[in-house]
Amino acid sequence: METIYYELKTRSSLIVSPRASLAFYRELGQFDTPKGDPNFLKNQESLGVIYPFYQYGLYEAYHPDTAQYYLPGSSIKGALCQGTAGAGNLMADDIPVPKEFITLRSIYKAQYLDDASKHPTFGAFFDHVAVEMIKAGSPLKGSFNHDNSEAVRALLKSANRATRRKIGQMRAYLNTLIKKGVSNETLREVLNEAANGLTDLEKNKNVLLLGGYKGLLHSIEVKGFPLETAGAVYLDPETNLPHGLAEIELKEQP
Repeated sequence: METIYYELKTRSSLIVSPRASLAFYRELGQFDTPKGDPNFLKNQESLGVIYPFYQYGLYEAYHPDTAQYYLPGSSIKGALCQGTAGAGNLMADDIPVPKEFITLRSIYKAQYLDDASKHPTFGAFFDHVAVEMIKAGSPLKGSFNHDNSEAVRALLKSANRATRRKIGQMRAYLNTLIKKGVSNETLREVLNEAANGLTDLEKNKNVLLLGGYKGLLHSIEVKGFPLETAGAVYLDPETNLPHGLAEIELKEQP
């Protein structure tokens, strides 16, 4: 087996949370008022549930200062292989995530985009819920093990092509919404910035999609789907990009 090292840099916030049974609840005394991101965590006093990023060990309460965070190797492998035949020979190690890269925020969503009877908005979704995520611009290092380094490079190219196709269909959907006209000026600016950012990333030969809350058009390739009803648009409010965008670069040495 050959070890292939890589560097991963998040271009937008990355959400990878374990199953709901590992969430923390205020009503159970598992946290009081958390120290989240004041810019993007709404209604801290009424917060009821926290979904943590992946952590080693079991915790009875929310203690981010002592938690040991990691990005599961299975998430990297899933983004790279996407169900292809080459997945069987690839092993990906977990990536330790320094605490300073983790932030606690609300999930932000562009809502009512296709409902003329309601006022389209961009804001916190589920005010009583907060989610830990990796911040945009966080540099991480990891490694794969495979018996063929060229096969890993081929997997990376294939995953990148699929990612750029998904970026293209999301960009097309956002442009459709923009052309239809959005009465909310703030939302209109957010959608424009998102579409422009995706236009640049669509040319990026190293970009991948990881984690959750990416929306339908960044989760699967949709063929013949009416873009006007393409569903939810979750965005990182710091970058105004969909969650889970990251650049990966293979390295000879760690």
